[in-house]
Amino acid sequence: MPATTEMARLRREVDSLVAAVEQDMRPNAKAPMTASARLSLRSDLEQCMQRLDELRTLLAG
Repeated sequence: MPATTEMARLRREVDSLVAAVEQDMRPNAKAPMTASARLSLRSDLEQCMQRLDELRTLLAG
């Protein structure tokens, strides 16, 4: 089933994103995340969350 395969891939990608953000947010990071980068990432996350919420509603029937 393609949807379950994509869900597994999405979970791996989210885990990778979490690790990358944690690394960039460390006080001793080589290239710490700027305020504008944090704002942009937050905006992108909110858009993704909205699409996932719409998908959840679709799946609820």
